Amino acid sequence: VGHTDSDGDDALNLDLSKRRTESVKNELVSKFGLDASRMQTEGAGESKPVAPNDSPANKAMNRRVEFIKL
Repeated sequence: VGHTDSDGDDALNLDLSKRRTESVKNELVSKFGLDASRMQTEGAGESKPVAPNDSPANKAMNRRVEFIKL
């Protein structure tokens, strides 16, 4: 699941978070040989922050990709 900080437009952040997860998936497939069919990607945008978006350090923590075992 991809995430962003709260800077910018909500719709653009959602798109960015989706592209972020696709990028990570593509890297795992091309560099490490993981089977793409075993991975799902999703974007959450800025909807699930792990820290307040009140400082550069906290915003950096919110720009992330989380791996969830299904």
